[in-house]
Amino acid sequence: MVDTREAPRRRRRARLSPLTVIGELLLIGGVGVLGYIVWQPWHTGVTVTAKQVELSASDSARWEAAETETVPWDGTIPVTAQPQPAEVFAVLHAPAFGTTYANRVAETTDWWSVLNLDEKGIGRYEMTQLPGEVGNMALAGHRSGPLINSFREVMNLRVGDPMFVETADGWYTYRFRSIEYVLPNETDVLNPFPRLEGEPGQDRILTLTTCHPKMAGSDERAIAYSVFENFQPRSAGPPAELVELNPTMENTQAARGDAS
Repeated sequence: MVDTREAPRRRRRARLSPLTVIGELLLIGGVGVLGYIVWQPWHTGVTVTAKQVELSASDSARWEAAETETVPWDGTIPVTAQPQPAEVFAVLHAPAFGTTYANRVAETTDWWSVLNLDEKGIGRYEMTQLPGEVGNMALAGHRSGPLINSFREVMNLRVGDPMFVETADGWYTYRFRSIEYVLPNETDVLNPFPRLEGEPGQDRILTLTTCHPKMAGSDERAIAYSVFENFQPRSAGPPAELVELNPTMENTQAARGDAS
């Protein structure tokens, strides 16, 4: 016998209004933005910082192993050999940026091969001088980049703060002197002798360039100047002041003692 009772009708699903769709998309987007806001400082401030310290230590160990000096240092300040584009040739130690701060320095300021890479992050302007050369070695780094913020804490610098540039030859010590803010087109800060008192043709300057304000774009550039103080060859180990400010450098000295 055929059941002639009418089957219950399925309730039609209400159509989503455009406003509902837009609202849901905005909600998803908001969650994504919030997640990025939380993730980005953690990534650049913890993960990348730790990676840079590890890679810098590896560079130092590699340079240590390759050391071939057999005669005492004669007091001549060595000039770093010309690196290849994007090649890592130095490590910047800046205790004012953080006790254990160490960040690799590579050749050129190209975003995609140097400045945006978390294994590099600082680049040398190719037209400026190399470590050891008389003149101005100018470096660039992001202050609020999405992946790496090498110069984020540039405003922590105070007059007299040391910065150390480590290369295969040894350590170049600089003293911070001043900071200024310029427009992006004021490229004279890259000149062999930029805007600070001293002896043109005699002094060795270290110039850090980065965007300003810190979290609100790049309308200006923050320019931090330091003046060369002395050089310490790799055979002498890291400068005592650096070891005092960054106790992890004691490991480098201990490794040298074990090797000898």
